[in-house]
Amino acid sequence: MLRSVDMQQILLHSTAVEKIQQVQQQHADVMKKHFAQQLQEETEQKKKEVQEAKKSEEARIREEERGRQQKKGYTSDASSGEEEGDTQKTSALEDADKGKILDLTV
Repeated sequence: MLRSVDMQQILLHSTAVEKIQQVQQQHADVMKKHFAQQLQEETEQKKKEVQEAKKSEEARIREEERGRQQKKGYTSDASSGEEEGDTQKTSALEDADKGKILDLTV
């Protein structure tokens, strides 16, 4: 049977056991919150990386367009025998073709 001394010892330890159980229950909640925060930080970082890549892609496209325009300027200077109407027609055709070619990288 239980003696009164044993009962007193059990009661003294019951508060410590309660605290331990409470910490164990809260541990799962804390881990969930930590995981959610870490996941959110990772998604924000990935969004930033994608946006930075888009910005660099746009800059590269602008540089390519400048190069093409300069090449067109050089070729039109070299071939002075062409008429102005031909250059206007070709530029009108190029404007009509813009946006139809997609260059996708995965």
